[in-house]
Amino acid sequence: MFDVFRRSLEVHSNAGTYGDDGIWVDLPVVVSTIQASVQSVDDDLLNTLPEGYRTKECFLLITDTFLKLAKPDERKADTVKIDGEWYQVVKTKTWKNLWSETKHCEAIVVKLDDDDVN
Repeated sequence: MFDVFRRSLEVHSNAGTYGDDGIWVDLPVVVSTIQASVQSVDDDLLNTLPEGYRTKECFLLITDTFLKLAKPDERKADTVKIDGEWYQVVKTKTWKNLWSETKHCEAIVVKLDDDDVN
């Protein structure tokens, strides 16, 4: 459905673990490439985000690849490079249309501040 708008995007996925000394240790970043449709975020969807994200640049990605959110004590959220800028995944859901569930994922990504870029 969205194939005409698809483009290749670089994704960084990173996880971590606690060492024997109780200190967090980042595992190596896994770099991959996905195909996604990059769409603007409408006001209704923007209002579902926490206030701190609403004033930042963000996009809606529609992709066959399920992007990951941050999970405390396990992983950081995936980051996606769009037009040379890094964005963090802040919300995901399985995309549905009126007739059937598909294997697409909707992900909202928010632009990272320069000091947060991995």
